[in-house]
Amino acid sequence: MTAQKHGSGSSGTIKPDRKIVKLYLAAIGANIISLSLGTAIGWLSPFLPLLISPDSPLDQGPVTDVQATWIASLLCIGAFGGTLLFGWSAEKFGRKASLLATAVPLICFWGCVAFGTTVEVLYIARLLAGLGAAGVFLLVPMYITEIAEDRIRGTLGSFFILFLNIGTLVSFVMGSYLSYHMTAYILFTLPIVFLALFLQFPETPQYLIRRNRVRDAESSLKYLRGYTSTPDHLEMLRSEMDGLLVQVSGEKDSTEQNSISLADFAPPSARKALLIGLVLVSLNQLSGCFALINYTAQIFADAGSDLDPNMAAIVVGAIQIIGSYGSTIIVDRCPRKHLYIVSSFFAAIGLFAMGTHGYLKSQHVDVSAINWIPVASLSFVIFIASVGLLPLTFVILSEILPPKVRGLGGSICTAFLWMISFLVVKYFPVMVELIGLHGCMWVFSAVCLSAGLFNAIFIPETRGRSIEQIIHAMENNIKS
Repeated sequence: MTAQKHGSGSSGTIKPDRKIVKLYLAAIGANIISLSLGTAIGWLSPFLPLLISPDSPLDQGPVTDVQATWIASLLCIGAFGGTLLFGWSAEKFGRKASLLATAVPLICFWGCVAFGTTVEVLYIARLLAGLGAAGVFLLVPMYITEIAEDRIRGTLGSFFILFLNIGTLVSFVMGSYLSYHMTAYILFTLPIVFLALFLQFPETPQYLIRRNRVRDAESSLKYLRGYTSTPDHLEMLRSEMDGLLVQVSGEKDSTEQNSISLADFAPPSARKALLIGLVLVSLNQLSGCFALINYTAQIFADAGSDLDPNMAAIVVGAIQIIGSYGSTIIVDRCPRKHLYIVSSFFAAIGLFAMGTHGYLKSQHVDVSAINWIPVASLSFVIFIASVGLLPLTFVILSEILPPKVRGLGGSICTAFLWMISFLVVKYFPVMVELIGLHGCMWVFSAVCLSAGLFNAIFIPETRGRSIEQIIHAMENNIKS
């Protein structure tokens, strides 16, 4: 949300009758689709070993190693194209309608998994999952940013990764205890539940004002804030509406707001925000966390862990959720910069430890006494990254992009994220062959260190600041 006259900032005071229950419910409702996406992403880890085994559920039998890498990476290709589609849709049809539309490809994904019998159908399924992922990654943070109060924007924004991780764990657990087809039948219902529940929530006030639907924007804000007809609430409503109207009037005339051009990135704050966003999403993927989640079971098997690979994946998924939940608690209590930098540094240590264990094993050193290190290190990395590095990428990205270019800028950054993600996921097995699993872990460790340094040098603190204050900090190179 933009600047608030009441209750903005970490030190702002809120009147006792101010209600934010509906704001939390709207954030949770939007993130049910994040939960559904998490199940689609997590599906690969427990079922890829099955697909390449003699017990493969496909008519043609086991898939080849090359086919397996395509099954893993085609999600990213679908997401790359979907980002452009949903970026356009967000501006044309609104955040809410576009977010509702993300359920359709996820429903189709589970339909393909449930009833498909060939690897080609799985290719289509993963492309569809990528299409849905693009919309979810782009639209959920955008929707949350535009409805949230400044003081809880970080908390609501971190729900995205939390729900995504819960969905991943659900897939890990169901994949370990239920059949291939039964898992698909059950998870098919999640995007349908999202459609039924999210319909009741409003479009974002910012988008409605840009479309000159001021009365609708006022109704949306009234609903989200829980305002009543009391004089105090009416005063706060008018104050917030005035702030939104002033912000939108500072953009281009309403007749020009449907067309966004490169000229809109001319202001220093917009250019800098876009460049920072591109680097942030690159570091997010090159840190290796997404690739590690896709190949969790196989990584533990290759690392020689004594723990059953699927059980190890469940442990990691549970720890990931704990980290994500921790992020929702502390993200609006700690400076964003400190949290991001510290989590990046400790993730680097964990990855380095895992790489060192792999290196010793490759040198035929007896590591049987420390075979717990792969599970412990990767669990620690996922935990600490889920506290800061992973969720804050999307929180910061949605906060630093100026409102006028948030849709296009977010689309560009998200498309770039999926391009990098494709390269990492598709060629992770190749890199393991070339430099070993330990070499990959060391590269990921170096990236995490670079992420912390980049944040320290280039990104301003955003906690408790309004969008206008963040833009001012970007323009004046204010880092604290």
